[in-house]
Amino acid sequence: MRESNGVLPDNTTPENDLAEIAKLIARCAEQDAQLESLRESSRRELKESTALLDALIRSSSEVRYRLNGDWSVLHQLQGGGFIPDTESGNSNWFEQYIPKEHQDLVRAEINRAIEQRDTYNIEHKVNRVDGTVGWAQSRAVPMFDETGAVSSWMGAASDITLAKTAEEAQRLLNLELAHRMKNTLAMVQAIVSQTLRNAASIEEGQRAISARLEALARAQDILTQTEFTEAQVQEVVDAAILPHQHARHRIDVGGAPDTLRPQEALGLSLAIHELTTNAIKYGALSNENGRVRIRWARPSGAFVFEWFESDGPAVTAPANRGFGSRLIERIVAAYFEGEGSLHFDPGGVRFTLVGKPQS
Repeated sequence: MRESNGVLPDNTTPENDLAEIAKLIARCAEQDAQLESLRESSRRELKESTALLDALIRSSSEVRYRLNGDWSVLHQLQGGGFIPDTESGNSNWFEQYIPKEHQDLVRAEINRAIEQRDTYNIEHKVNRVDGTVGWAQSRAVPMFDETGAVSSWMGAASDITLAKTAEEAQRLLNLELAHRMKNTLAMVQAIVSQTLRNAASIEEGQRAISARLEALARAQDILTQTEFTEAQVQEVVDAAILPHQHARHRIDVGGAPDTLRPQEALGLSLAIHELTTNAIKYGALSNENGRVRIRWARPSGAFVFEWFESDGPAVTAPANRGFGSRLIERIVAAYFEGEGSLHFDPGGVRFTLVGKPQS
């Protein structure tokens, strides 16, 4: 009920005040507990995220680093066994880690990243822990302070030395293959033009060209198996006389295991083709009794190849040397950087090829 003055009666007592305060304290304590739980959950999530980020960086790179805003001081670098570590500020990091031949390249990328406030990203040479020079793929991102200024840079790098070495090897291989292709095409051009020039008819020239190019192709097949590094002499000889298997039992082949460089293999294949073709048409393999003996050796480091014919028709030296003879004596010999000698002895044709001694 109301008092006469219209004011509600004051029912507040000290006990009621204490009860309300206790409730308020309990609610605050409950809220603090909830906040602490949220903080703990956030700490766990942050720790897990940091661990995941650290694992990601470790799995994708060997090196982690931190620099100041203008890249003048390297605050921390974990080299992962690839480049030397540093735990304190290093103002000489640029000269210490970057080889002189790549310093301008790296400095230009640093200046670009700072000016554009953009990701630093570059492949460059680097001085490794073992004292050798390797290659690194390096990336760094700017870290901004509350004013928006770049306060530092966080980066990671990976060792790409093997990849760059393979890339350089592939480049050199491509150059070498291009060089060899030019040499082969020059050889083919010489074969075609000289064969047609000396042929009695177009048909004869076509047959001769086809046979000579097939000899080259068989030698190329051997080289392809070894990626154009070398060819076994025995394989080159066997491939060259393969089309003449009907006379194979009358060709005595022998020599120590040996290898030839690509151009030497092509040249020797052509020489054997020309000698075998001539022997079948006019020489020792043109009758039933003639024989051919093929030998090779490398005395004193110089490759020596010999072809001997015997028991064939009597041999008379031709009045004019044809392209086949010039091919054997001059062109083939040039591929060995040596000398070729073709002799028309009465008892049988004899050819000797002496290459340049290996250094």
